Amino acid sequence: MKILIGTKNPGKIEGATETFKNYFDDFNIEGIPVSSAVSEEPVNNKIYEGVRNRVNNLMKYALEKGITTEYFLGVES
Repeated sequence: MKILIGTKNPGKIEGATETFKNYFDDFNIEGIPVSSAVSEEPVNNKIYEGVRNRVNNLMKYALEKGITTEYFLGVES
């Protein structure tokens, strides 16, 4: 199973990897640096906006590159 996550941040990728290990045996998470279009440390509703933006940008990226994936992840912290 292929998973795209909208970051190259090792901590966020590791957290996603540990979570998916609880549910799936065979998967690959690839970090793609995409814009969240919010500040580096968003607060309140900007966190949700940033996650939405990352997922939307990942979806556009995958479509442009012809990448098939089962999950798109956006993470803000």
